[in-house]
Amino acid sequence: MFLMPSRVSFAVIMTVGLLSSVVACSDSGQYLGTPSSEKSMPSQDQYAELSRRPSIEEAVAHYDKLRQALQARLSTELGVTGWVDKQDGRQSGCANEFPGVDSRDAVRMFLSFLIAPKPVTGEQWQAATRIVTEVGAAHGFDKPGLQVNKPPAFEFELKDQYLASVTLSTDKTTVISIETGCHLTTAAKQHAGGAPASKSTRG
Repeated sequence: MFLMPSRVSFAVIMTVGLLSSVVACSDSGQYLGTPSSEKSMPSQDQYAELSRRPSIEEAVAHYDKLRQALQARLSTELGVTGWVDKQDGRQSGCANEFPGVDSRDAVRMFLSFLIAPKPVTGEQWQAATRIVTEVGAAHGFDKPGLQVNKPPAFEFELKDQYLASVTLSTDKTTVISIETGCHLTTAAKQHAGGAPASKSTRG
């Protein structure tokens, strides 16, 4: 039997989506997809921008590989085992980043949480952040996000170019959480010309 994540861990997990859209910036001072860069674009251009990204299904598959790689290395190198997959499945629209895109065509998603009953200790935390940094970089996560260092509670977050976030949090338990950035559904991405798929495939 495993302990559920602490209040601190869940608070950070539940706020990842909000933080993703308001605090991140890229090498040029802003991320792709932030309101300042995309909000003034015509609808067709917003669809075109999103069409250059993987579909949401492709993004989830890619991020699931990251999740599995993190789990494996934390288990092997730090002895954090007994992981349980806790279904999340929440998703939201992308009106903040892409207001000209139909809310049914582009979404953000939370992958299932991976929860281990054993915490990462303060002595192990530096090694844990190194693992997240190395594995994250191999999957495109190279931008710093939220960090909490209040022993025994720790949080470490990285972001990618699409504002997806991966977070390792620990207190009484250890949690790996991932939220995607904004991506078109497969149907919307396949629609010719970048026009809203909802207009031709939905009533």
